[in-house]
Amino acid sequence: MRCVTVDYVIVGAGVAGLTCALEACKTGSVILLSKSILPAGSTALAQGGIAAAIGSNDVPDLHFLDTVRAGGICDRKAVKVLVQEGIDRIKDIMDYGYPFDKDESGKPLLGREGAHSLSRVVSARGDGSGRALADTLINKINEKSNIFVYEKTSAVNLLVENKMCAGVCAVDFAGNPLIFRSSAVVLAAGGCGQLFSYTTNDINCTGEGYAMAYRAGTSLTGMEFVQFHPTALDCKDNPVFLISEAVRGKGAYLVDQNGQRFMKRYHMWEELAPRDAVARALFAEKQKGNQVFLDVSFLKNTFKEYFPKIYQVCREKGIDVPGEPIPVKPAAHFMMGGIKTDLYGYTGVKGLYACGESAYTGVHGANRLASNSLLEGLVFGYRVGQKIAKETWKPFVKEIDLEQWRNIRLHLPLEKNQHRFFVLKKIKEVMWQEVGLVRTGKGILHAINCLEEIKAALEDDDIVLKNMADIGGIIARSALARRESMGSHFRKDYPSLDMDNNFDYYAERVNNAAY
Repeated sequence: MRCVTVDYVIVGAGVAGLTCALEACKTGSVILLSKSILPAGSTALAQGGIAAAIGSNDVPDLHFLDTVRAGGICDRKAVKVLVQEGIDRIKDIMDYGYPFDKDESGKPLLGREGAHSLSRVVSARGDGSGRALADTLINKINEKSNIFVYEKTSAVNLLVENKMCAGVCAVDFAGNPLIFRSSAVVLAAGGCGQLFSYTTNDINCTGEGYAMAYRAGTSLTGMEFVQFHPTALDCKDNPVFLISEAVRGKGAYLVDQNGQRFMKRYHMWEELAPRDAVARALFAEKQKGNQVFLDVSFLKNTFKEYFPKIYQVCREKGIDVPGEPIPVKPAAHFMMGGIKTDLYGYTGVKGLYACGESAYTGVHGANRLASNSLLEGLVFGYRVGQKIAKETWKPFVKEIDLEQWRNIRLHLPLEKNQHRFFVLKKIKEVMWQEVGLVRTGKGILHAINCLEEIKAALEDDDIVLKNMADIGGIIARSALARRESMGSHFRKDYPSLDMDNNFDYYAERVNNAAY
């Protein structure tokens, strides 16, 4: 069994992990673990862009208000960090060569998305913003001689003793166990959208970051808050292809099979309502037996220019855009909850940090504002990288029993084994049906019991499926405990907000309703 000693290990190579690595490498060697070949994770799948108050008519306070209005129970200090430091992080990536879209004057072309009060979304290559960002950061990573990328390598567990993290156990693409000893470990492993039948998340977003952190003794917070994007392409692919919110920002509208618009019945902001409202509106229409489409016909010849990737995929699927409407459906998209950290990513376990979608700083509250996700990865990935780079202690644990990991192995991909694929499908179906867009206590309890039965029947080395069953159960129990509806968490049996316990949140939404 190979054992490597390094200063810092970062699990995950999306925007948060890449940004963190670029800062951490200033004072030490970095190993970056990626479950697939770079670019990895959901960062490269992101389309809309990065929200930041860089426009001439914009200020961080406006971005702050929009973020809090969408999320409700956001941690105000975290949001202030996001919107204020986000401007500098945008400048950083532009210095790195981020190919941002420009207006006629050469300044960033700013787009508008749902729940934003004005246009502030920086894009690149039209709807290729995430891939462009990943490529830009990877190019910088490749310039660093002390950042070592291990592709097709899956983290399995954290090496923790006496509330101190000393490294990571992983398995490489050939099935060989690897031990990485380090003074700090950063979990930037992304979300867990693959727990659900329909998701825009990368195939590797199975929640192992949450599972490893939980076993290490950290707290998972806000796990009931799973965001469902309203407009994924209505197809059987996994992941399903995202139809960016920026398309609605350009004026596209939702219609049923008769070409009739319906969003006015659900929210006064119609297509630009917060994501939770639009997603549940689509879900309600589908429950009625209606089909749902995104009408982009008014964009005519500009659609291909603005959204080249969406245009290409739709045409490949036989959808004659922009003349033909795009069939859409909601899909699991983003986890607002995660590993509880402070504003520098510290988890409470010495030497263990988290950032990006893996972490819960409270910045998104109950419902993430569109295009704040890539921004979060930049801002808090940078902060965590700076933090661990400044730490002078090197807490290597002297004695850890490594023999328990010698024969560890992963069964991947799950889809190639009929039994494991059946179990995976069962997890995804029960999570989608009972812990999805609309929840009830009875349904959530059914999901909890089902997940417990699944877990009990798994073999010891079914690590990925066990992680998924564990995290699915935590999401379900969190949803059961919150007997109210808030943001992305909607309980049909408790449709109203608990005003006694959430007065400030309720008052703010009322006061800012017309903002």
